[in-house]
Amino acid sequence: MGRFRKQPAYARVHEEEKYKFIKEQIRPQKKSYIIRFTRKVLETVLSAVVFGGVSGFVFWNINNGPGGSSSLKDKGISAMEYQVPENTAVPANSTSPAKDSYNSNDMTILEEHNKASKRLSAVGDKFSSSLVSIISKKDKPAWYNDSQGNTGDVLSGMVLKETARYYYILTPGGLKEPGAVDIEFQDGETVQADYLSSDSNTGLSVFCVEKRNVSGERQSKIVIPEFGSTISVPAGSNIIITGAPNGIMYSVMTGNIIKTGIEMPVTDNIITLFATDVLYTSNSNGIVLNTKGRVIGFVTNLYEKATGHNNIGFIGISSVIDIINSIVEGKNIPYLGIEGHNVDQKTASAHNISKGIYLTSVYSGSPAYSSGIRVADVITQIDGEEVSSLSALHGILKSHNAGDRIVITVSRKYGKKNNDKKLAVELE
Repeated sequence: MGRFRKQPAYARVHEEEKYKFIKEQIRPQKKSYIIRFTRKVLETVLSAVVFGGVSGFVFWNINNGPGGSSSLKDKGISAMEYQVPENTAVPANSTSPAKDSYNSNDMTILEEHNKASKRLSAVGDKFSSSLVSIISKKDKPAWYNDSQGNTGDVLSGMVLKETARYYYILTPGGLKEPGAVDIEFQDGETVQADYLSSDSNTGLSVFCVEKRNVSGERQSKIVIPEFGSTISVPAGSNIIITGAPNGIMYSVMTGNIIKTGIEMPVTDNIITLFATDVLYTSNSNGIVLNTKGRVIGFVTNLYEKATGHNNIGFIGISSVIDIINSIVEGKNIPYLGIEGHNVDQKTASAHNISKGIYLTSVYSGSPAYSSGIRVADVITQIDGEEVSSLSALHGILKSHNAGDRIVITVSRKYGKKNNDKKLAVELE
């Protein structure tokens, strides 16, 4: 078992000398550290005092000095409002903040826009005396559930023309089963109307109302609208849509044309469509006016792929006015039975075909089909006169009657060669 032995005296003396030496080395280093630490603390405190004093002085000036929040409050402006937005320069000669100038300009623009909208809406309101709602007798609702209550489809129309005996009513909505209908004016006066005719390509229908059935007071208010032109209407033009543009009768919506000159081939003709930025609903219908209050088109949903599914499109008046007049006058434009596209000289040269009307459809059983005209033929002449467009073809057909015989020259391609064929057609 081990024994505990005492440390010799000389060893203890050596240890004491060793620790004495170490203490003498540490003491000055510790003193130096304390001095440096104290100095840093004093410097920090002094900096805080100086910074606090400066900040306090600046804050006092902002709140109590000239132009501070106190003076702003006296003017009814909070300090939060008194902030100049980034990237907004303050005019050198301006004494007010750029923010105030910016808000003023913005409000001016909004006010002008609102005034313009009100002026356009006023044009549509003036047109209301010419508007009617079309009520089918078959589906006529009860008095407590009528079209003014928006319980069903609302079909608008307008007084188109008057003679000594009749008012002619045009509706652009299309009717499933045309027949006898009631015409209801804005004040609730209702009269019976007789169906004249419709155009399947455009959905336009015309009715007539005997004037003797319309009250004298109502007759004094009716205004026959003027017709404008859509031949050179540019994109961006302001428009007014009245009737039932959002499915509510006698409503008015304003907007802009966003696309013009959309050509749509239809049976024996071509019509021009326009797209607008006005939101479309499933029951949109009505009349489109320009800023002068003249009729320039009719709302249609027949060609949504061309005009857009979510925005209102309309048929330009210039491409259908002759159709409307023909219906009113009781004239039927003879039927040929084709659809196609105009081929100008540039297109003809590029595709090695003849200039004229390239046929994309020939209806089975139509006069055109019965005479031997086929798809991919190019109509170049009618009765020896050159025909370069569908509108020209439509004009020629108008000058004929059903039963007339015409000779149509078509260019038919065999291989790389174009051969002309003359075909006799009896119009229907």
